[in-house]
Amino acid sequence: MLLKKAGAFLARRAYSRYDLREKLSGIAGDVEIESALERLEQLNLLNDADYAYNFALHRIRQQGWSPTKVQNALLRHRVGMPVIECALERVQNEVGDQTSIILEYVQTRSGKKGLPSDQKGIRRLILHLRQRGFDDENILGALRRIIPAAALQPFETGD
Repeated sequence: MLLKKAGAFLARRAYSRYDLREKLSGIAGDVEIESALERLEQLNLLNDADYAYNFALHRIRQQGWSPTKVQNALLRHRVGMPVIECALERVQNEVGDQTSIILEYVQTRSGKKGLPSDQKGIRRLILHLRQRGFDDENILGALRRIIPAAALQPFETGD
């Protein structure tokens, strides 16, 4: 019964081991839950490494998150640090460094509207990227490649 319930949860979406344990905590005792989680891991239906990789890839590619923000989110899901580091390394090998991530995200986000050209638009873009977990050095380094230097100067000098 518990294994079937856990499988139903996993059929809807992926969970970390910790998150699935929390979902099942109201249904059965710790020993039964641990047994079910171990069986799901044996069947490779529950796998923190795959969960972390897919989580990181989606957040970085689709939502423009920085690796630091992804790491913090995975830590909240109680995924182990070695697993997180491995997942982030795999993703970075696929998508590139933070500059590449920012450039790809900005191009996708700008879409039909185009890149901001006025200070207000650039400021909003910088704030948006900060909320995604990128630091100013990486943001400005990436934006230098796609926005004219004159438009970025006030942000680099702090004016």
